[in-house]
Amino acid sequence: MSNSKARLLAPTDNLEIAETLARAFQTETGWSYVIPDPKLRAQRLAGAFHLFLQDEHRKGAVFGTDGIEAVTLWRGPGQAHDSLWDRARLIIPFIQRLRFSIFRGLEVADLIEKHLPKEPVWYLHYAGCDPAHQGKGFGGAAIRAGLERADEDGLPAYLETADEHNVALYQSFGFQVKHMWQVPEGPQFWGMQRPGKTRH
Repeated sequence: MSNSKARLLAPTDNLEIAETLARAFQTETGWSYVIPDPKLRAQRLAGAFHLFLQDEHRKGAVFGTDGIEAVTLWRGPGQAHDSLWDRARLIIPFIQRLRFSIFRGLEVADLIEKHLPKEPVWYLHYAGCDPAHQGKGFGGAAIRAGLERADEDGLPAYLETADEHNVALYQSFGFQVKHMWQVPEGPQFWGMQRPGKTRH
């Protein structure tokens, strides 16, 4: 196991962050539904994550290990939902990246939006570890950095995952299953929340 620590990443790290997330999500259930062809998925994921990263630093915090082996993208209180302006601004670039996959992407995004908590939370938007570095403690370090930030605010943390094997992993960090929902003819998602820590 690694004793890796995570640090706050900057927009200048976005290229590396996007590449790490693209490798991490290459076989993930949700993205496999949005872009079913593995070859196309490999070509398009980094570009899609690069678009997400345009807003993530401003809306919350991006943490990663020193070599960006693992990263977590967090949205702060009141920032989980995309505004209409954000969606309008990014829709054409996303269509250019995802092409016809945009329809499934919007379907999943709309369902995620509907299930986001109404109360203030720190929202774990994406968490990924380069498959070459899994099992070494990098992912845990990146997750814990964001949870420490949520604890500073005394707020709950929320996430969703489409991979059932992640449920036990997140339970080990104190998350509990809040709800489950299904994409019609697509994957099931688990919404999970970790209670806020009381400040002393």
